[in-house]
Amino acid sequence: MKKWTEHQARDQHLLDTEQVGAEFRVAQSSITTLDRTQLPASLFDRDQIKDDVLQKMWCSEITGGTHPGEINDSRNANTPAFEWIAPTYQSYGGSWETLDSFTLTGFRGGNLFVEWHGNGYVNGLCNQTFNNAYPANPKHLNLRILVAGVKFAEKMGPSTGIHSFRLFGTGQFPPGDHQVFLQWRGTPSGPDDITENNGGDAVMQFHAFGCKTLAIGRHR
Repeated sequence: MKKWTEHQARDQHLLDTEQVGAEFRVAQSSITTLDRTQLPASLFDRDQIKDDVLQKMWCSEITGGTHPGEINDSRNANTPAFEWIAPTYQSYGGSWETLDSFTLTGFRGGNLFVEWHGNGYVNGLCNQTFNNAYPANPKHLNLRILVAGVKFAEKMGPSTGIHSFRLFGTGQFPPGDHQVFLQWRGTPSGPDDITENNGGDAVMQFHAFGCKTLAIGRHR
């Protein structure tokens, strides 16, 4: 049965989002739009429903790079033999860069969980600057996840040395094949950072390796 909604008169008969939302909530309450949570528990069980109806999972064991889970963007081949072929201040400009991306094919709408974990390295040479002549410049490998062009999760990631990291978040998204971007951003160089060694080789500054991702979509 139709349930009428009431609204205050508006100038020039303009429509606002609350009017649309009120109509939508009324429609949800009608008998024709019952969702799974309102159905009798004995109506069906998991043996009677198809795969991916309740949830769907996407995972990736290898994320970018020549080797498993390594940063692929801004990699500098002109680094010493004992260092990773990784971003240096000669090859990295200081902005957000995409380590890898993947698509949530067949996402049916609802709650989305995305997790990214791996290992990160930050070279902390001159973190405190020579003779403390300048303010300290702490280094970090900042991390963030974008889903459908929207910032999903972000953190100030690993600092000087090698550290493991885990970044995750949840959100509500409409149906669609949404693209997920895993991005990183390093700390800009300080006034007296060591950017090359005595032989003229570029000194590696940031690195990520052993990265894995997991995404779970929970549907109504």
